[in-house]
Amino acid sequence: MLSSRLNFFFLLVGLSIACAQDVVARCSRPVSVAFSLSGFQVALKDQVLLGVYPDVLKRISSKDGCEFTFSVVPRARQELMFKNGQTDLMIPAIRTTRRDESGIFVRLVYSRATLISIHSDWPAISSSQELLNAKSMRVVVVRGYDYGDEYVRILQELKKQSRLVYEADPVSAARTLKSGAAQYALMLPCILFGEIKNDPRVSDLVSKLHYDTISEIPWMESGVYLSRKSLSNADRNYLKALFENTANSALVWKLFQNYYGPEVLNLGLRPH
Repeated sequence: MLSSRLNFFFLLVGLSIACAQDVVARCSRPVSVAFSLSGFQVALKDQVLLGVYPDVLKRISSKDGCEFTFSVVPRARQELMFKNGQTDLMIPAIRTTRRDESGIFVRLVYSRATLISIHSDWPAISSSQELLNAKSMRVVVVRGYDYGDEYVRILQELKKQSRLVYEADPVSAARTLKSGAAQYALMLPCILFGEIKNDPRVSDLVSKLHYDTISEIPWMESGVYLSRKSLSNADRNYLKALFENTANSALVWKLFQNYYGPEVLNLGLRPH
């Protein structure tokens, strides 16, 4: 009888220690994040990062004790750094099979790329084939963006037709639209809208943006990737739990609503 009581006591002690360890669990080191500027998702003002996703990480840091270190790089560089294990998180990121090889994904919202122009009097384009048939129209995209298989297929076909323009960032894409070197941009509406509004060189385009939904480009999972290469299993699992809790709290969607009006959100974003 005494032995049974002792065993029960030690079991309780063991559970208490395990629970205490879960409570005090923290990231074992600072977590590196290479951001690329993407409208009000990630913005840089007076050398200070702000926007939806920097705000998310700052709130996680203050609440859960993980320290994040930030840098800003072009989108293509961000992708390469994450693939090579040179950064711990890639956020925001569309979920793709290729990226799944490099990281563990946590969904935060759904998003969809749309066709964006600054001429609302042009005929509406609603399908991939209509876009490919518009032989006189060039399309600008940001290098490193990926919105799924159909997006990649469209870019391949446009390249064959010599109608594809690559830029390093959304502001450059907006300037390409403004100059007439391309007639359409293909990306998330919130990215181009935010970058245009933030930059005086192209801010006059805000009221001129026109959006067409391409039926074959689906809604995609968008969120954060946790590196398989650079993070330890313990840190990755802890961060995964933190981001899952964040997604379930609706914090990300509330922050999007703080930065964007419904006319932009409804076009290319849906809550978790």
